[in-house]
Amino acid sequence: MLTRIDRIFGVLLLIGAAGHVAGTLLLLPAMSGIWVWSLGAAIAAALLGVLNIVRAGRPNDKTIAVIATIGTAIWALLALTFGASIHNLLDPRALFHFVVSAVLVAFGFLTIRNSARY
Repeated sequence: MLTRIDRIFGVLLLIGAAGHVAGTLLLLPAMSGIWVWSLGAAIAAALLGVLNIVRAGRPNDKTIAVIATIGTAIWALLALTFGASIHNLLDPRALFHFVVSAVLVAFGFLTIRNSARY
């Protein structure tokens, strides 16, 4: 059951990355510097989502768990930083990415803890 919830949050991060791409394409001037960096951030979020889905399916792989957890923790901090930069920590975009990432970090710590037994 927990593995399924863990994977669902990985998929939610992928959905957030897709939203990031949509927002970039719709709201930012094409080929501008911010457009390029925003697409790069969306790719980072997508990769973290996939890595967390893989981590959820490999409960004994401590290396993947550590990489996914550290990367996702940094993404959570970046979501908070984005909220601070627009002077609205409760912005739905920042809040969504932060909450999803925080849950994935918690699952990542569980994976790290449980994989240490083997």
